[in-house]
Amino acid sequence: MSTRASALLAWSLAGLSLAMFVASVTLWVLARSAHLPGDLEASVTPIDMLVSVPVLAFPVVGALIASKRSHNPIGWICLAEGLQWAFLGMIESYGLYGLARPGSVPFPVAVYALGEWLWVPTVGLVAIYLPLLFPDGRLPSGRWRPLAWISGVTIVLESAGSGLTPGPISDFGGVRNPYGLEGQPWVANAADAILVVFLVCILASVLSLILRYRRSLGERRQQIKWIAFAASFVGFGFVSAMASGLIVLALAPRAGVVRTTHRSGSICCFPWCW
Repeated sequence: MSTRASALLAWSLAGLSLAMFVASVTLWVLARSAHLPGDLEASVTPIDMLVSVPVLAFPVVGALIASKRSHNPIGWICLAEGLQWAFLGMIESYGLYGLARPGSVPFPVAVYALGEWLWVPTVGLVAIYLPLLFPDGRLPSGRWRPLAWISGVTIVLESAGSGLTPGPISDFGGVRNPYGLEGQPWVANAADAILVVFLVCILASVLSLILRYRRSLGERRQQIKWIAFAASFVGFGFVSAMASGLIVLALAPRAGVVRTTHRSGSICCFPWCW
């Protein structure tokens, strides 16, 4: 692909991310102006929208890199990440609007519940593959190749497990997951087990970036410095949030807590908001 074609594609994808973000904001405002059932209205606050603004950095940075260095996968990874976050925000706002105004849009629950599948690759891309491949798009060494393959398989399995888990969708007024396999509680247990592997993959990827930083010199060391800090922070936040969630789920039968499906594509783009 020529440089001009790469630049056109990169900025087109960035524009698509921005368009979906604007759509999500519009639908969110419309949902807020209507009456949301139960305590859902109190949980949909302007802060949720404001903290999602930093997600726009992904498509912008991705387009800048991909348009200049189309051979480097990092730019395309950032673009893909921006598209996924924007899409997750849009389908959440779509679902909330459909819940606030019944009959206004088709299939609001089915669209919202797609986030139960898509949050896994979205988090996996930024928390595993971005640190693992930064800054040149290559693995630190061949020894890290098994991690890349295991992470890919884990993302697929966790996406399926999370998406098929029966029960109410969290933060959606108690509506049940339309894709859930009712009467199959083992799906939720399997998803929890795979989630542990997912967390280990995140920690291993962050570790690979830290080791690469320690072994690098000069300009590359400076490039890795900030992304290593950000990846470590996000990775720690996600692992902490998910680990605490697993503890709560483990104690749920004992405490009489009703189980819900995993938190999906919240419009908040940071793990600790889930």
